[in-house]
Amino acid sequence: MTWMNSGSHQKSETEVQRLVTNVLQADDFDIKHLEGFSVRRSLRELDRDDSGEKITFPDDWIESGVTIDIPTKSREEEPWTYTIPGFHYRPLIEVIRAAFADVQGSAFHLSPFKRLWKDPLDGHQERIFDELYTSDAWLEAQDNLQKLPKEPGCSLEHVIAGLMFFSDATHLANFGTAKAWPLYLYFGNLTKYARCLPQSGACHLVGFLPSLPDSVKDMLSTLPRISKTGMMSLHTHCRRELFQSCWEILLDDDFLHAYRHGIILKCADGVLRRVFPRIFTYSADYPEKALIATIKDMGSCACPRCLTPKSLFASLGLLNDMRSRITKLRVYAMTNVVKARDFIYKWGNTVDGLKVEHALGEGSWVPTINQFVKKLGPLGLDPFRMLVVDFMHECELGTWKALFTHLLRILYALPGGNQLVATLDGRYAESVHCDLLIDCQFLMSV
Repeated sequence: MTWMNSGSHQKSETEVQRLVTNVLQADDFDIKHLEGFSVRRSLRELDRDDSGEKITFPDDWIESGVTIDIPTKSREEEPWTYTIPGFHYRPLIEVIRAAFADVQGSAFHLSPFKRLWKDPLDGHQERIFDELYTSDAWLEAQDNLQKLPKEPGCSLEHVIAGLMFFSDATHLANFGTAKAWPLYLYFGNLTKYARCLPQSGACHLVGFLPSLPDSVKDMLSTLPRISKTGMMSLHTHCRRELFQSCWEILLDDDFLHAYRHGIILKCADGVLRRVFPRIFTYSADYPEKALIATIKDMGSCACPRCLTPKSLFASLGLLNDMRSRITKLRVYAMTNVVKARDFIYKWGNTVDGLKVEHALGEGSWVPTINQFVKKLGPLGLDPFRMLVVDFMHECELGTWKALFTHLLRILYALPGGNQLVATLDGRYAESVHCDLLIDCQFLMSV
């Protein structure tokens, strides 16, 4: 017990009991076997041992190459195929199986509900939106799930595994070019108060998205009659193709089958249920959202969720602007994209040529097939609706914070600036006043 309560805090009662029962009390245990024992040396010997059978797990990492087609600007010549190595990922279905089998699965919410708060003074009720499993989106998905026909000979309960993806390309060092593009998966079944704890283990790393190597530019430079601008446009096109090709691998047949028919899992309470994965959110910064939505970065219709033109961004917050964002939601133009790709890959037109732009039409679309629409669109997924606001990139660390700071400086510079800022503070405090949760703590001053 002294060993258990000293050193690392990762030793649980179950693991200590397993050490005593399965190791120390085993019939073949001999303390002489531990003479000169070194953990580091033993691990290295296991790594070098090629004679034994390799142990694999269903959710182990897989390394694969991603193949893209590079247009050649020629009708007679077929597109060049280029394979980018180093796509490391874990199968999504196996990650779901591992998460539901984990001890943390006992805290999963499998049935959505509406959370209501009742005022103790006048008795009126207000609805609280605080978790994914209390949202209208989950309730709607659960209703649609119950309407699906039962699988033959199956009477198991239908539940949802709420998937929340997050990706962010980042530099690994202040100096040099080392970088990584991790892809994470959270489960909305787990409360955010446990999911957001740094040591909770609720974040599942499911992949490292590769980047285009520098050798691609060397290949593009060998194309005939290509300008510097054309090379940049073609390089951007290859980058979009690479990102969507990675998701084509991740959204494999097993995941699509589970999305349609579910998978039978034994939940933490010991009950077998048919679990249906559903993608609810994808958090990313704006450049990655443009890749996900297959639109131009800061194009004429820059929003990944609606078709509001950039020229009307000055009307932000007005009633007409809100009405436009609701009535002009994005709907993927698959026919236009396929037509534009025919111009590129069959007829030798440039990626940014007039025929391609005319075929794509309005909406700032790009000639890249959106794999979310292609594979999950027929199953009810709206890939533009899943692109939620990323507060870290877009507010706390993004352009809005810098803009708001600049506006406050202008306000201070005006005559009576201190009083104007005080007035703004009062209005801000009124806008964030919280009657529902006593313990909520907001910043009451701008």
